Amino acid sequence: MESDMHLIDVEKEMSEAPLSAAHIRFAALIGTVLFIDGYDLFNAAYVAPYVKAQWSLTSQQIGLMLSLGIAGLAVGALVQGPLADRFGRRRVMLAGIWLLGLASLSLALFANSFVVFCALRAGLGVALGMLSPIAFVYINEWAPTRYANRYATISFVLPFSLGGIFAGVAGLTLAPDFGWHALYFVGASALLVALLCHAVLPESVRFLAARGDWKRVASVLAKARPDRAALYRDARGFETGTVEQAGGITTLFDRDHRATTIAIWVASALSLFCLHGLTAWLPSILLHEGAAVQTAFGYGTLLMTMQILGGAVAGWSADRVDRVAVMAIGFLCAAGSLILLAFTIHGAFAFVAVAGAGFFVFGTQAVMNNFTAASYETRLRGTGVGTAVAFSRVGGVAGPILIGWMQGAQGALWLTLFMLAAAQVVAAIVIATRLPRSNRKNYEIVHRAGPTPLQTGH
Repeated sequence: MESDMHLIDVEKEMSEAPLSAAHIRFAALIGTVLFIDGYDLFNAAYVAPYVKAQWSLTSQQIGLMLSLGIAGLAVGALVQGPLADRFGRRRVMLAGIWLLGLASLSLALFANSFVVFCALRAGLGVALGMLSPIAFVYINEWAPTRYANRYATISFVLPFSLGGIFAGVAGLTLAPDFGWHALYFVGASALLVALLCHAVLPESVRFLAARGDWKRVASVLAKARPDRAALYRDARGFETGTVEQAGGITTLFDRDHRATTIAIWVASALSLFCLHGLTAWLPSILLHEGAAVQTAFGYGTLLMTMQILGGAVAGWSADRVDRVAVMAIGFLCAAGSLILLAFTIHGAFAFVAVAGAGFFVFGTQAVMNNFTAASYETRLRGTGVGTAVAFSRVGGVAGPILIGWMQGAQGALWLTLFMLAAAQVVAAIVIATRLPRSNRKNYEIVHRAGPTPLQTGH
């Protein structure tokens, strides 16, 4: 028991773990959070036509309303990073879930004017902004290396997409009979999820290891790998490779991180410019083009449905080939789908174009999320992901606003779709600059030993 062989490498234990029941339970728990997150993010597209009619709003006001929610996302993402790296992933996620539930309930009960609605929606956006990046970090730190991208799809893309799909279903079934407020009463179920997470959500084992909390490290490892629980109990101690110095936002732009940080920020901003612009405005654009409400909302739901398939295929591909290449190709195919939609929006092939847009736009973004989390070492991961998400929201805010200003102009449909396609092409070019580095080993937390870098992704 005094032998060095009983020192347990925490990084290696988590990265080389087989996919176990504990991993599936963890994915289900984080997935429950992300289901609500996806629902609340995308239900604004189905609320927008109702509040526009109720308060006689212009397209520009709707664009502002949608973008304020995304601006809140940027604030939440920026705030959560340093907090998560300092106080832990668990505390920040719990705070975000409670805020999400309270903001949803407030929208249902107190949003009686455009101004109040915008303010509360911005608050809800802050909660959403806290949850997505911390979920990226949690998933990346739990994922076994062999299954990293597929595990991210199961844990993040699938439930997040189902939440977006459910937003469309709720928009079709609840809003016509009970009003748009009913959609936010559903979102208030986040309060129940918060109670569940208080009871069972574990802290990130890598965060605990970085803090030297070895007793809790042993407890979490035993849950993740129960077949080795006795080994953890009898271990002389734990190690994590080599010692990391504290890092912050300035570290993101040092020699080792600068190029990757810039590429991630720019490509993510362009990706979300398209993603949020498309999801926020597609139902309204189709209604303006003469489609029935069921068709317009159905296409919005189709986008989210194809996200599941796109995320699954992209994740599977990224686990087998270069993930940067998968992203670059995905961005280009998304651009092609948007151009096809411009030509076919009034025809039978519009269904195919919308499906393709959902498949490639969302599927590529799913790989981008995991790539971002895997690009930074543990002590920097919360900050790296949070700032990337915050900056990318610049694109997410700009998309709905610009599209809102275009509505009513001559050729608005063509301008909108070609603008979104151009953003995807530029994103492909930017992320492709990371191809020569895509196979290098990622950074890892280290403690009390010589360097033993451990790859967390492919």
